Amino acid sequence: MIHLEKNSKHMIGEDLELLNFKELQCLEKKISLGARKIHSRKEKSLTVENANLEKKIGASIAIKNLETDAATQQDLPQTNLNLMYFSSS
Repeated sequence: MIHLEKNSKHMIGEDLELLNFKELQCLEKKISLGARKIHSRKEKSLTVENANLEKKIGASIAIKNLETDAATQQDLPQTNLNLMYFSSS
């Protein structure tokens, strides 16, 4: 248990004066590796989230286009009637 407590303190930057050069280098490598793993996980998470948002945007655009097309289709009969009325007068 004492060993884990010492390691935890070292990882957060406490009691470093007790470490020799090789131990400091080892600690630096562990911290660097941990930071790279965190960065990699975060990047993967953001990539997945971005892909999901792009899908939602695409779906939203498709729905909006369908709504616009439906509204246009509803307006067409009225427009055709108006054209027939004005052309026959």
